[in-house]
Amino acid sequence: MSKARTIDLSVATLSALAVVLYATVDVPSLDHTLYVGVFVLAAVTAWVGAERAPAEHRVVGRLIAAGITLTAVGDAMWVVLDAMGRGTDVSLADPPWLASYVLLCIALSVVLRRSGAGRHDLDFTIDAVTIVVVSVLVLWGTAIDTIVTDASLAVQTRVAWSMYPVADAILLALVVRVLTSRAARQWLHPSFAAGALLWLAADIAYLQPAGTGIELLMDVCWMLAPVLMALSVWRLRGPLPAAVDEARRAHPVFQLGIAIGPLLVPPGIELLRDLRGEAERPLMLLLGTTSLAVLAFIRMARLLRSEERAVRQLEVARDAALAASRAKSMFLATMSHEIRTPLTMVLGAGEILEDTELDDLQREMVTRMRRSGQSLRSLVDDVLDFSRIEAGQLEVGHAPFDLAGLVQDLDERCGPRAEAVGIAYESAVDAGVPGRVVGDRDRLRQVLGNLLDNAVKFTHEGHVRLLVRPVRDGQGAVELVVADTGIGIAEEDLETVFESFRQVDGSTTRRYGGAGLGLAISRQLTALMGGTLEVASVVGSGSVFTVRVPLPAVGDPAPGHARGHRRPQGVESRSAATTSG
Repeated sequence: MSKARTIDLSVATLSALAVVLYATVDVPSLDHTLYVGVFVLAAVTAWVGAERAPAEHRVVGRLIAAGITLTAVGDAMWVVLDAMGRGTDVSLADPPWLASYVLLCIALSVVLRRSGAGRHDLDFTIDAVTIVVVSVLVLWGTAIDTIVTDASLAVQTRVAWSMYPVADAILLALVVRVLTSRAARQWLHPSFAAGALLWLAADIAYLQPAGTGIELLMDVCWMLAPVLMALSVWRLRGPLPAAVDEARRAHPVFQLGIAIGPLLVPPGIELLRDLRGEAERPLMLLLGTTSLAVLAFIRMARLLRSEERAVRQLEVARDAALAASRAKSMFLATMSHEIRTPLTMVLGAGEILEDTELDDLQREMVTRMRRSGQSLRSLVDDVLDFSRIEAGQLEVGHAPFDLAGLVQDLDERCGPRAEAVGIAYESAVDAGVPGRVVGDRDRLRQVLGNLLDNAVKFTHEGHVRLLVRPVRDGQGAVELVVADTGIGIAEEDLETVFESFRQVDGSTTRRYGGAGLGLAISRQLTALMGGTLEVASVVGSGSVFTVRVPLPAVGDPAPGHARGHRRPQGVESRSAATTSG
């Protein structure tokens, strides 16, 4: 069992025993001893707990212990004066009692500030003042009004007695503020709040007319309150938590609720007075409503200013992000262009070398140089296109071109690559597709080239197909489908593959190469052409990429133009040979 748990049980047992004896034994001297003894026990418990608390919590613990000690001193003085027959409505016990409120309020303020819940001074003050005003309004009808209007009491008595409900209201305000702050609740154990509420209930009961039959309950509350507060000292948390409840407090609904909610208290009190048949108090209603309205106005004004600041900060952050994005795009475009120029010269030199007399080793090295250079140029072209798209500087063209000729170009490019890796390559153009269409031939070729390159790269057996067919939408759209029997893509990764610089996983990059830009650029180019790019795939069975773009026909196809299945003779023979093999 932990040390704190042992202390809890021991102090709770002794306190419960003292309360039971106090309630059942009607011996004045014993009652006084038990009453003061409980306060002394609470004070000692609090001081021991404060000294054993973590260093950063000792200030709070000592403040609570000092407050409980002053309460014990006040009660001891009151018991002594009463035993001497010198008990009065106002006595030397009142200064220690009132001073105990001050120390306890300071302790709660330290908790709120150190936990972060009170770091916004004005907001903290508005919260506290609002709770104080509401508490005073509520307590006025139950206690303060009775005291102030009681002509049988001396002026100093009325002033002193009126100070207790006000002090209770301030203490209650701080307790409520602690309870509404998650960070402060982690800092200070809820037993302190329970003790403070018992204390408040006892003070209100004390100010009620005599003969109500609650004197014993009032004394029990007074005895238990300091015990609960003292036990909270043994539960002080460490280390200090960060402020964790600001997001909740910043929520507009929360702010609106704490601004408008208190305004309902004054009319609610007046309604209750009417139901009880008591006289109306328009002055109190006016003062209370005005005070709370002013606080609500200040709170809402600060909320609006906070929203304005947040909007301005978002605008600044957005502008900075856009500027950074533009700078990045310009940098990529510039660097890509600067790299492409010398790279073209290197590739040109390699082609010239291939036309000279070389031995086998030299020719192999030149071939490797040319292939690596072409891969690098393809990557540079992708980066250049990506940067242009990001900067909004890439425009698509609209010119007539031969769609069948485009397919033939792709056949001649991808057929040999498919043959080299041992897979079949096929292409087909539906008879309903126009021969000449209007669009951006180069960009469409780039998109289909990227898709076919990926299909060949990720297919180890089977085939790669390019299918072109019309879309019956009345807008001249054409579907270009690239299907393969490759490794496929998992369902959860179908959208990931279209993200810039992203591939399904790191092993894909290491095994197959690539920067993860091809599909991203293809989708963006397709969107610029007014079309869509979609994918369907099953892991282990292959993928189907469907490009749908508007390609209106220029005119009827020329007579005798080939239709249906299209494949260059060389490609057809390669495909057949691969399939049979």
